[in-house]
Amino acid sequence: MVGELPSRWTGGGHIPRASVTGWLDDFGSSRMRALVKEAVDNNYDLSATLSRVEQAKERARIAGADQFPTVDGSIQTSRSQNLRGAAFQTVTANNFNFSMDLAWEVDLWGRIRNLKQAELDRLTAEAAAYEASRLSLAATVAKTTLQIVESKLQIALSRRTLSSLRTNLQILDSKLEAGDADDRTALEISLSRADVARAESNLLAEQRQLDASKRTLETLLGKYPSGDVDALSVLPQIRREVPAGLPSELLLRRPDLLAAEARVDAAYKDLAASRKALLPSIRITGGIGTSTTDEFGDLFDIQNMVWNIGAGLTQPVFRAGRLKAEIRLDEKERNELASTYAETALTAFREVETALAAEAYLKGQVNALSRATSESRRAEELSLRDYETGIVDIITLLESQRRAFDSESQLLSQQLELLTNRIDLYLALGGDFDHVPVDKEPVAQASARSTSTP
Repeated sequence: MVGELPSRWTGGGHIPRASVTGWLDDFGSSRMRALVKEAVDNNYDLSATLSRVEQAKERARIAGADQFPTVDGSIQTSRSQNLRGAAFQTVTANNFNFSMDLAWEVDLWGRIRNLKQAELDRLTAEAAAYEASRLSLAATVAKTTLQIVESKLQIALSRRTLSSLRTNLQILDSKLEAGDADDRTALEISLSRADVARAESNLLAEQRQLDASKRTLETLLGKYPSGDVDALSVLPQIRREVPAGLPSELLLRRPDLLAAEARVDAAYKDLAASRKALLPSIRITGGIGTSTTDEFGDLFDIQNMVWNIGAGLTQPVFRAGRLKAEIRLDEKERNELASTYAETALTAFREVETALAAEAYLKGQVNALSRATSESRRAEELSLRDYETGIVDIITLLESQRRAFDSESQLLSQQLELLTNRIDLYLALGGDFDHVPVDKEPVAQASARSTSTP
C-alpha cells in the first residue's frame, strides 16, 4: 500500500493560516465564530501544545549551538601560609589565576548539522501539531455548540408532545369521571399514561444531554463548567455547497500529515548523524591565561599572558557495538515513522471520501424526513379531528402523535448530523475549500534558523 501513495505527498507545504478557521464562514454564525475564538484564546490543552512548540524551538537552538566553539572563562584565587626557619616565621602567599578555554568540534562530515536539521524538522512537526490541535479544537467547539442547539430544539419538541399527551389523558380521565367510559377506556387510559411517562423520561434525558453539552463547551472555553453558557438558538444553515472537483492539493496542508512528514525527515537526518558518528572527528582546543602571586591587577598584564592551541583526531575503536546498535535503532525508528506517515495519508484519503459521500446521503435523509414529518403532522391533525368526532379511537390518535414526534425528532438529529459531517469534511481536508498550501519553508522553521546562534 505504501508504494501506491502519490509522490507529491513527499513535497510538504505550509499551512495557510486562514484555512484553519476560515470554514466557519460557511455556517454564517457570528456567535459560533466568537465561541471558537474564545476557545483558541483560552483553552488549556491548546496552550500546552503551543508550549511544546516553544520547547522544540529551544531544542533547535541548542542543537544549532553545537556548531560553534565553546569558550569558558575562570578566575581563581587562593592564599597559603607556611612556617619557616627556627623561629617559625609565618610566610603568606597569594595566588591569582585567570584562564579562558576554547573547544570546538569541526563538523567535518556534517554530523552536527544533521542533528540541528533533525531538531528543525521536529520543530516543524510540533508547529503542524499545534495547527492540528487548533483545527480540532475549533471543530469540537462548533460541534458542541450545534449539539446544544439540537438539544434545546429536542426539549421544546418533547415539551409540546408531553403537553399534548397530558391533554389526551385529561380527556380520558374526564370521560371516566363522567361515566361515559366503555370497555376500551381502561386500556386507553393505561396506554396514555404510559406515553406520558415515556415522554417525561425522554424530556429528562434531553435535559441531561443539554446540561452535559453546556459544561463540555465551557471546559473547552477555559471556563468553570457551571452550565450557564449561552450558545445559539437555532441550527445554522450551510451557506455553501461543496465545490465540484476539489483540488487534491488541499490535503497537502493537512496538519497531521505535515507533522508526520516532518518526523520522517527528522528520522532520516538522525540516521545520517548516527552513521557519521563512525567517522573520525577533529576537535580543536585552545586556552589563554595568566597567573601571579603579586597584586590582583597583574592578572591582566599582557606580558604575563600564556596561550596554547592544539588539535586532536579521534576515531572510535571499540564501543561494544553501541554505535552500530544506534544506527540500527535509528533505522527502525525511521521505518516506523514512514509507516505511520503512509497510514496517516491513507486515513486522510478515507476521511475525505467518507465525508463527501456522507454529505449526499445525509441530504437525502434530511429531505425524506422532512416529507415524513410533514405527512406525520398532517396525519396527527386528521386523527385528532376524527377522534373528536368519534371516528377513530384514542389508540389511533396516540399512534399518530408518536409517529409525528419520532419523525420530527429524527429530522432534528439528521440535520445536526449533516452539519457535523460538514465539519468533519473540513477536518479531513485540513481547513476550508479555498486556501491551497504554499510550498515554502514554514515560518516556525525559518524563525528557528535565524535564531540558532548561541
